[in-house]
Amino acid sequence: MRSNVLWIWFGVFFLLQGCVHATLRPQTVQQQPIKLKQRYFQAKTTASDGTVLAFTVYQPHLRADQTAPLLLHTHGFGLSRMKRPELSLYGFLLPTGQVAKTAWKNGYWVISYDQRGHGHSQGKIRLTDPEKEAQDVISIMNWAEKNLSQLAQNQNGVRTGMIGESYAGGVQYIASALDPRLQAIVPITTWYDIVDSLVPNGVPKGDWLSFLNLIGDWWNWNKFDPELKQAYQDTQQGQLKQSTYHFLKTHQASWFCENAQVPKADALIIQGFRDVLFPFNQGVKAAQCIQKAQHEVHLIGVQGGHLQPFAQHSPLGDTPFWYIGKSVTCGNQKQYKLQSTIMGWFDQKLKDQAATNDLPELCVDKSPVQQLKDLDATTHYTLNKTWIEAKNSHPIFVPIQTMTEVMHITGTPKLALNIETQSKDSTPTLFISVAIKSKKTGKYVIFNDQTAAFNPSKKQAFDQVIFGSKSNQKDNQTIELPSINGNLNQGDTLGLLIHTESIYYQKIKQPKIEAWISGQITLPKLWDATATK
Repeated sequence: MRSNVLWIWFGVFFLLQGCVHATLRPQTVQQQPIKLKQRYFQAKTTASDGTVLAFTVYQPHLRADQTAPLLLHTHGFGLSRMKRPELSLYGFLLPTGQVAKTAWKNGYWVISYDQRGHGHSQGKIRLTDPEKEAQDVISIMNWAEKNLSQLAQNQNGVRTGMIGESYAGGVQYIASALDPRLQAIVPITTWYDIVDSLVPNGVPKGDWLSFLNLIGDWWNWNKFDPELKQAYQDTQQGQLKQSTYHFLKTHQASWFCENAQVPKADALIIQGFRDVLFPFNQGVKAAQCIQKAQHEVHLIGVQGGHLQPFAQHSPLGDTPFWYIGKSVTCGNQKQYKLQSTIMGWFDQKLKDQAATNDLPELCVDKSPVQQLKDLDATTHYTLNKTWIEAKNSHPIFVPIQTMTEVMHITGTPKLALNIETQSKDSTPTLFISVAIKSKKTGKYVIFNDQTAAFNPSKKQAFDQVIFGSKSNQKDNQTIELPSINGNLNQGDTLGLLIHTESIYYQKIKQPKIEAWISGQITLPKLWDATATK
């Protein structure tokens, strides 16, 4: 009954998002500052390519002698903007909308906008194209400078911050690389490398891709750009094509970082360990890029993120496909409320207020780590040769180490796996998780629900597409597993749990698997778990 009520609420909010609302004209920018009343109104602007963009402007209460910075807010994939401060999905429930509302009430100009192909904005969805979606961010900042009064400015123009989760996070990195007016960004549970996220090691996340296609091109009826439709169809063939990579390669922060166009903003990044679409690794790489460019960056690790529909569940059930929680407790033993931490970040960066907390460089919930380097894989373990048969429906557990005391592990494992099959004509696709075998129950528990797909042939083909002639197929079979975070009890055995199918990927038709596996895994540091209590 509870889940039915929740879905009814979601339906009501989606309908409300689309309700007709009068569009008010912005006040003409005054030559002389005046007292401004708190209000909100609907507006539109035209992007450089002629696409009409719809947004809601939240005007703060300001004295005549006050100025206010601008905060941009946008939505996740398939959703739409915060059209009202209460009767809207973001205004009522989702945390990025709550932060935007707080900013408005605390003296920020706020613009919440529909990305192209969503809500009331025109155009086709290009999946964060730097020449489309990222340029739309620039168009909205341009509109604000021309139409809003008493904006806080610096040498680059209006002082601007940006917040949003998932689809609304990826565009922040790219827009920041293109326009220095974005001074502070808060990308939440988003991608650094969208190709690696959707087609890791050359194996498409088929179920997630189908779900994204459903809410992107069916919920927003026929709004996918033809190139994006073709890219989706290509992934349904079970591999990454050169044309798909060519379409997507610039739609990600990784391309800009690798081509000397790093984001120019300081960043507070929030990424989830249970996120099976954009795992914690994506936030780590984005943070490393921004840190290397000598901008300030903080990375917060939460348990949540994107959840596989009908397979994973959020703790309270109110947002069934995504959640981040309300607070984290870092390695310095201090608890941080996420929304107030984000608000403090914007106040510091856009209003020049003193920092209100001592947030470390790295803050992972209930983990002792405090620096990005703490996540590195540093300890090598040899994997004993193990026999795998597909006809055995049970997973194969390959032990790594048995704990002699209570320990904690946080970081990103790396795996070099050898697969020896009797047939040289085909290689199997294996689904690999870092897991614990409990001493008390004998059962296996997968760290953070995460699984990595690995097929040597598809990995070689993937590397050829990505790296071309620079790919060394023989020496490039080491893969990065999804980042993990959690405790191990005394007597528990840490190991790899290997399946021949996964709920996160479409069922793959493959011949009978009979193979020997062996190799080496490199794990991050094991910490004394008492440091987290």
